[in-house]
Order: sequence, then C-alpha cells, then structure tokens
Amino acid sequence: MPYAAPRICKCGSIIPAGRPCPRCSKAVEAARPDRHQRGYDSDWYRLRRAHLATHPGCVVCGSTEGVDVDHKVSIKDRPDRRLDPSNLQTLCRLHHNRKTHGKKAGIARG
Repeated sequence: MPYAAPRICKCGSIIPAGRPCPRCSKAVEAARPDRHQRGYDSDWYRLRRAHLATHPGCVVCGSTEGVDVDHKVSIKDRPDRRLDPSNLQTLCRLHHNRKTHGKKAGIARG
C-alpha cells in the first residue's frame, strides 16, 4: 500500500501526512490555558467524584470502563453551569469523543 506524500506545514516544516507538526504542536500546547484556568479546580473534582458515585455508567452504552463526566452544555457556552449537577452526564471515552467532535451518537449536545 503506498504512503501518502508528506505535507508542508504553515510554519514551513515538511512533515509526514496525517501527523501534527511537532514545532507547531509545542507552540499550541504552550499557549493553552492550564486546567485551573479552564475551570477544572477542586470544586470540579469534588462534583465529578460525587456524580460518578451515583452515575457510574455511560448514559449511551452503560460501560463503566474509562468514563468521563461530560458537561451537556459546554462550559464555553454557559460558564455559569460549570458546577450544575443537572448539566452533567457520564460518557465512556468513545461516546465522549463522538459528542465532543460532533459525530452523531444519540447524545445530548448543548
């Protein structure tokens, strides 16, 4: 099977197709706010633990392996609902990624 041709990044680096540019990735990561700046503080972790104690399984498939506590309505859209228990749902990693990246999975999306 043939390989895809390398591509030229906006910074001018030649990189393999399908791979992120290491130079640009470092710059993006350095500019990204840390978890506390994004709203994930001790209050969030306390609420997350309480939610998982009462809702341990994915709301779509019921899996209890590798679950995330998801905000139904994004905290970017509604920061006032960041710690609202009614805005939380448990999702397995697969369904969380599908919801986050916009793929149809039958999951509530703000």
